[in-house]
Amino acid sequence: MILHIEDSPNHPSIQLPHFPTRMQAVIWRNWGLVPLANIAKVLGATEAQITEVAAELGLEEQQVNNETKWLERGYITIIRANWHLLPVQQLLQLLEWTEEKLAFTLKEDDFLWIKLGSVKPWTETVRYKELTLEERDWTRWIKQTIAAKFGKQKENEAADFGRREQPFDFLNQYKKAVASVRIPFRKPLSGEVSLKAPWMIMLPYETAVLQSASERFVREHEQMWGSKWMISEDAGSAHAADEGEDSSEKNIMRISIVPDDTRLAESHTISVTPTNISIIAVDEVGAMRGLQWLSKQMSQSGLPYIVTGEYRRDSKFETRIIYSYGALFGDPLLEPELDPYPDELLERLSDMGINGVWLQSVLYSLVPWEAAPQLSVGWEKRIDGLRNLVQRAKKYGIGVFLYCNEPRSMLEAFFADKPDWKGHTEDDGQAMLCTSHPDVQKLLSGAISRLFSEVPELAGLITITMSENWTHCYSRAVGGRTNCPRCSLRTSSEVTAEVNRLIAEGVFREKPDARILCWTWGWSGHWGWSEGDHSRAIESLPDNVFVMCTSEEALPTNIAGIPNQVIDYSMSNVGPGEKAQRMWRMAKERGLRVAAKVQLNNTWECSAVPFLPVFPLLEEHLANLKESGVSALMLSWTLGSYPSLNLELAAEYYWETDTKVEGGDKKGVQNLLQGKFGRAAGQKIGDASIAFSRAFREFPFDLNVLYVAPQNYGPANLLHLEPTGNTASMLGFPYDDLEGWRGNYPKPVFARQFKKLSAGWKKGVRLLEKARKLTPAEAKNDFANLMTAANAAYLHFYSTYLQISFIMARNQYLTSKRDEMKLRSCRKLMDIVQKESDNVRQLYHLVISDSKVGFEASNQYYYTVQDLKEKELNCRFIMERLRKAEAQIIADKEKPIML
Repeated sequence: MILHIEDSPNHPSIQLPHFPTRMQAVIWRNWGLVPLANIAKVLGATEAQITEVAAELGLEEQQVNNETKWLERGYITIIRANWHLLPVQQLLQLLEWTEEKLAFTLKEDDFLWIKLGSVKPWTETVRYKELTLEERDWTRWIKQTIAAKFGKQKENEAADFGRREQPFDFLNQYKKAVASVRIPFRKPLSGEVSLKAPWMIMLPYETAVLQSASERFVREHEQMWGSKWMISEDAGSAHAADEGEDSSEKNIMRISIVPDDTRLAESHTISVTPTNISIIAVDEVGAMRGLQWLSKQMSQSGLPYIVTGEYRRDSKFETRIIYSYGALFGDPLLEPELDPYPDELLERLSDMGINGVWLQSVLYSLVPWEAAPQLSVGWEKRIDGLRNLVQRAKKYGIGVFLYCNEPRSMLEAFFADKPDWKGHTEDDGQAMLCTSHPDVQKLLSGAISRLFSEVPELAGLITITMSENWTHCYSRAVGGRTNCPRCSLRTSSEVTAEVNRLIAEGVFREKPDARILCWTWGWSGHWGWSEGDHSRAIESLPDNVFVMCTSEEALPTNIAGIPNQVIDYSMSNVGPGEKAQRMWRMAKERGLRVAAKVQLNNTWECSAVPFLPVFPLLEEHLANLKESGVSALMLSWTLGSYPSLNLELAAEYYWETDTKVEGGDKKGVQNLLQGKFGRAAGQKIGDASIAFSRAFREFPFDLNVLYVAPQNYGPANLLHLEPTGNTASMLGFPYDDLEGWRGNYPKPVFARQFKKLSAGWKKGVRLLEKARKLTPAEAKNDFANLMTAANAAYLHFYSTYLQISFIMARNQYLTSKRDEMKLRSCRKLMDIVQKESDNVRQLYHLVISDSKVGFEASNQYYYTVQDLKEKELNCRFIMERLRKAEAQIIADKEKPIML
């Protein structure tokens, strides 16, 4: 854990020459993100003085409600914006945080310290000061530039479908849109049963799941078709739906729960006759899935009719887990008002076939920890929040899983009175709780048991025992080398399997049917693992756990003739790979169930958009997984969890359908798109998605590219006419580090691949645009989301190509000795800067019309509207310098030679 954060004098902050003063940069970047009073206090000024400076810069009046949201939900964005602007003490003052809170956030908010470069750049204390005349002139130029490029009129012209959103507005948009009552334009055909008239739903008994599912079905059916159904527990209480009719014979939907060990959880059969419908399910959630299927059939056809016949739907993947699109990562249960899973989101996810959600956890913060009680302060509040979430999620057929990366490392001071517990030690003062020590084993297993005794309805855990945070003595020991005197006598695979066993034993003591997904992330050569280690670890795992592998891990790639392999996740390369399949085979031979970790919406290939509409690639992956024998899916890391078209498509593949109906239960991309957007628009959208998928295969995949290249920041990443010398950080600051960005791709190849990707993606955008006028009114919002995601992805890919080209041209410009070469490089730079400026303005208009653009849960907003406006200033400033340089080069060439 980081005890004390200081500005490092060996790492100066980057320069921002497009601002007249650093004080103005502070006001600019924090305007609208933190309260005016905080900015004034930090800068040692009055609020009136800060407001005056802001007005001179052309900044609009702050919105108080948004400031609160930024401090609650956007603090990582604020920290990142000020990392190179303010020293630590002023940053703490700005946030109104303690140093301890900052240290916790840097450690526990998903590698934030590493994302920020593992160093705090040195900056001078920034104070308010009066501007000089020259600085005022410069400031007027800024105001005029911003007004010309981002004025109100331009905003209104650009808003897609008239939408205008503020940051975090998506938090209020999870509720499923239900179309208004539709009037059938034709009578039922032969074999079709009308559900337009009121029916009665007969429940076998009342539970939270059955009652809630039935009520949601009735509510949505009334909104959609104008008829209100009734719900009853007792068949004898049913009354005639139409006067004179026998209710026991007509317009009755009966739900029955019939357990069946030969079928996976949630499997069900729907039988439709002219007068009755029956849903026979293996469990209550299966009955809910039957109701959801009926609603979907009517919604897709646009008519309240169901074809008679029998529809047997068997689960293919019994567990389908996803993260929250907007949850805080570090300590999500401490503040109930910042609910990571509001009911509206749970309902949307349930409708998309999700039956599990996960969230980050730190064990000592959830249960009282005898070894260090001070670390458990607030555990009761967190447990109450967890219990509440578990109960609410249950109504939607969703179980709650905790991400378990335990036991956490401690500072060496922790071991002063328990030196035997200390294992592997790091140079930064961290040491591992040695899981080979009996006392540590008892502590870990006992705390896990206490957790499940406090919240017995927890669905399970997702363990990650190599990489991520330091936990056991081999967890991040490069090459499989540890300095722990006990664990060094054992193998990494032995220790890793034992940690999983200790966790599972703790769980199963309290909840024998809990699901434990043992993720094999990090079981790789980098950490010293061989194929034999995989086999030994799997053989030593406890019974009744799942072995979960990242589907695409170690998948070979050969992009532009450059051999490589997938590390981390990929959608441009379709899994599963050989490594995952081999480990799944080992697990199944051992008698264990297997799970796949996949990404269905996006990856670090571009996480700043909620989903990438590469439907054919997604469909190919799902079809491959069907053949792999996996029975559980973890559908996202912190990115990729928005309830999107991609997740709707994926839900088509969660069931094996055996129908006794002509035409069957249709599924697939075209069926989904045409059902949602109509035949004509659906066909165009499908054509566009094929183009996106073809283009996406050109992505130059490499771990460095994923983590440090600018495709996640796109046009927001600043250009630098002089090299910064800074090393890009993981998903934090791309800087101008082309050498770091490109991985093992030569610079020209790297540039060419992003050019191919962006050009091919642009073709898809043009095809997609053709569907706009063909889209029916009720699907306009879905189409707007699709169009925005596609356009934003293009701008991120194209901007990455431009930034690569800029750095290559800049380096040539700075090293050119000949005037002709320097002039050519100068003009190329000017062309690139102009195109990047155009990208900035296009992305800005997408951001103000869709609050999801630029957001990812663990990184929060990659950029703000102020960042995009700053990038425009950055482009204008560089352009002015290049124009002057161009004029000077031309003038020098025209000077007469003195003899």
